[in-house]
Amino acid sequence: MDLNERTFELLGNRLSELEYMCGLNDTVSEKTDYITLDLLDSSLGLSVQSVDENLELVTLPPAGLPDVERENVTNTQEDFTFEFVRGLQNTNTRRKTESDLRKFNDYLTKNGEHRNPEEIPVYDMDMHLARFFMNAKKASGEDYEPDTLKSIQGSVNRYLAEKKLNIKIITDKEFKHSRDVLLSKRKLLRQLGKGNREKRADPLTPEEIDLLYEKNLLGTGDPKSLINVLYLNNTMHFGMRSRAEHVSLRWNGVQQKVTSTGEEYLEYRERSTKTRTGVTSESRSFAPKMFENRDNPRCPVLAYKEFARRRPEQMNNPESPFYLGVSRHPEKAWYVNQPMGKNTIGNIVKVMCEAGGMQGRKVNHSARKTAISSLVHAGVPPTIIQQLSGHKNVNSINNYSTASNEQQRHMSSILTNYSSSCSEPPVTEFDSSSSSLDKCSSALPSTSVVPSSNTDDITKTELV
Repeated sequence: MDLNERTFELLGNRLSELEYMCGLNDTVSEKTDYITLDLLDSSLGLSVQSVDENLELVTLPPAGLPDVERENVTNTQEDFTFEFVRGLQNTNTRRKTESDLRKFNDYLTKNGEHRNPEEIPVYDMDMHLARFFMNAKKASGEDYEPDTLKSIQGSVNRYLAEKKLNIKIITDKEFKHSRDVLLSKRKLLRQLGKGNREKRADPLTPEEIDLLYEKNLLGTGDPKSLINVLYLNNTMHFGMRSRAEHVSLRWNGVQQKVTSTGEEYLEYRERSTKTRTGVTSESRSFAPKMFENRDNPRCPVLAYKEFARRRPEQMNNPESPFYLGVSRHPEKAWYVNQPMGKNTIGNIVKVMCEAGGMQGRKVNHSARKTAISSLVHAGVPPTIIQQLSGHKNVNSINNYSTASNEQQRHMSSILTNYSSSCSEPPVTEFDSSSSSLDKCSSALPSTSVVPSSNTDDITKTELV
């Protein structure tokens, strides 16, 4: 028996054993064919014990399909499937990863490293990252913000994961040195005044919203002010995020309904969002609603009805975009048969507030921040706010728990009017046994307690 005959005999015996072990009842050719990588070596003289110890199952190509053709088909299928996954990834995350990788690759090239990140050995990669975190600067020569360096680290980690490398620079002990350098650099940047969140969005105050109405930048009297009102209402009452969710909103995404008592309201039908992408069956605890306020000219249901009346008939299909382009000839029609551009939607609040002369950084996220911070200051429990805002973690609500201007003004008033004759600082919980209370009480401004909110009526709270 020659070598080839012996090899095929051995293969046949081994396949029969594997068929029995896997519980296959039909012939192996009609199921998945299994071999071992070391099995071929056994035909060249290796012991059966060596084969058993190094057993590794791999799939054989289907019968009748040449290896080269199968390889081409597999590569084509893999390219398609990977492209399918990439196409459904968060667009902002993908852009951020690509942008950060360009920064890191530019740094590597300038320092004589021409290999791709996935080709660099672990030790060298750790040292490259450490030097990058320590020395990298913007094109203008300025230092990066502390959070920017941290996000670049995350982008490099995502990139290596996409390249199927079993490497995690954020947790692996082999990258401890680069993490220590990043931590030290972040501390140094904070000492230099970086990281003060200058780009944090500012919420709209009640006075600013009133001013926007007075200047006809909010209202139902013209197409632009009506779009502004709709954007503000949808963001605040439905807990919608910035541009992406508004761009994907369709006409049937907001439905007009009536309660059993005849009260009209609008209900939001949520699609894919930042925290609920469809990967799991997780959904909101309730469908967000905004209720009518018949005695208020700013009633959100009234604004919606006016928008529905002004829309072109062709754009009332369920899958038509919610936001429409503003017509250049409002005397004929307020809106055109085209969706509003994503960049226009992304700058609605900024353009509106600049026209109104608002101070601070007012952007689209300001509307969402206004809604959440208003509920926080009104005493609504964070767990209830979370159900409206759509946050995964209730602790995220704490990011909106910053003191309002009115609260800061009140604290300043307390400190300004604090009498130097008081031996103790002001207290908020009075104790009749405290001898200093009567002494200091005249120096304190009057305070008011915010009543606890009735959570059953939260969806009816009028924010705009």
